[in-house]
Amino acid sequence: MSIKNVEILRSIDKKELEFIQRSVKVDYDNRLQRPLSFSHQNREHKVTELLGTFKGDLSSRDISYLVKTQDGGTYLLYLHFHDPSPQSFLCPCHWILDFRVLSDEEMMFFFKEERKMLVNMQLKRVVDFHGHLCPDLVIGCKAHELAMERLSQKEKLDGGLIVIAENKTSALDAIQCLSGCTLGNQRLKVHDFGKHKYTFLISRTGLGVKLSLKEQSFKDKPEYLELEEKAEKGEATVEDIARFQSLLDERVKLLLSIRHDALFDTVITTRKPPRTETFTDLAQCDRCRDLVLKSRLVNIKGFSMCRQCSSGLILSSTDGTCH
Repeated sequence: MSIKNVEILRSIDKKELEFIQRSVKVDYDNRLQRPLSFSHQNREHKVTELLGTFKGDLSSRDISYLVKTQDGGTYLLYLHFHDPSPQSFLCPCHWILDFRVLSDEEMMFFFKEERKMLVNMQLKRVVDFHGHLCPDLVIGCKAHELAMERLSQKEKLDGGLIVIAENKTSALDAIQCLSGCTLGNQRLKVHDFGKHKYTFLISRTGLGVKLSLKEQSFKDKPEYLELEEKAEKGEATVEDIARFQSLLDERVKLLLSIRHDALFDTVITTRKPPRTETFTDLAQCDRCRDLVLKSRLVNIKGFSMCRQCSSGLILSSTDGTCH
């Protein structure tokens, strides 16, 4: 979700809206499954961007569409389905223009700075790289800062770093942005165990620090988990998603306020840095015929195969042929 869309969700949660709640005529594209335009106050409003689709709250069949229009406005269009009549299999429905999100200019009389995160320039750089500010991004940023502090107390940070991460969350974008260790240059190694654990190694000496996220107590946990589950199941309304964004913002503020050493357990370690591979020529997989790095081919009974094919391969026990 882009920063602009996150700001819209914050506006919805704070009810910075013009409530309209009137029936409107909508031009809807069934193939694209999105509204193309709607009429309001004797004007046609062309939809230029679909920002999100959400579950309605009047009935289980209802759908709402958060849209951007050609004039820069943001509206919520609500499609309400009525119960079908006994004489018809068709389900009648009608469109409601629910509300319009007020623009920044219209909100000038409110002090909007109070809802903006004031962050240091390093974190701002990370946010610009990732696209928005979220709790995992703060965790990654603080992990890098703490690792650099601990390692610099031991020896000079020259010769480059290698980072071993045990998850695939947004925290990795912060670490890549700040450390220069990326998947492409092979100085970021990822093992997706779903754990906020990070090992930062000085590649020249193998001296490192291993960070493990401590359990954090969030007062909003029951509500947060309920909204997260609704979002994952596609059952969240736009108000649910806006509230969920508000809870995310509160978690970001809390994480930013916590001291680094109160956020992670740290252990100084020494280990041999992971080997950096030298990629070889390409060769064809004997099964799918795709070109594969030779170092990634697996040889099974004389067949050179990519790992994807070899994992699903059934070899005949009699003639050794592939099936």
